[in-house]
Amino acid sequence: MKSSLWSLPIYFMSLFTIPVSIAHCLEKIMRDFLWPNNGLTKGLKWVNWGDVCHPKQQGGLGIGPLCDMNDALKSKWLWRFAKEDDTLWRKVIASKYGVDNSRWWSKNNSNAHGVSCWKFILGGLELFKTFVHFMVKNGSKVLF
Repeated sequence: MKSSLWSLPIYFMSLFTIPVSIAHCLEKIMRDFLWPNNGLTKGLKWVNWGDVCHPKQQGGLGIGPLCDMNDALKSKWLWRFAKEDDTLWRKVIASKYGVDNSRWWSKNNSNAHGVSCWKFILGGLELFKTFVHFMVKNGSKVLF
């Protein structure tokens, strides 16, 4: 189930915010895959869905809520933007939107035209900032 149904929306979720209703529909498809329901009789549920969602080390399948995975995948792009200074994709984003004074985050574009995956990724910036802590080290990325 994880290698087929779980991996299908991963690429989309790494770039765009998945609507909650779609996430619930996909999770229902996964539950129905695990416990088939032919319309006449319900499938026998050997284990609770919450237990299935536990990490593998705790006896689950390592499948979590899709909305949480969506936030984690978008946060990975924010982390990469902060850490990868010389990559082409970062230079393109920085030239299109600009960067803030710390050069860790790009500026938010208020342009209403078009759909940009970076706008969806930046939607999780405030949540991401709650998990990030700065260390000064040599001071190359910290301004006073």
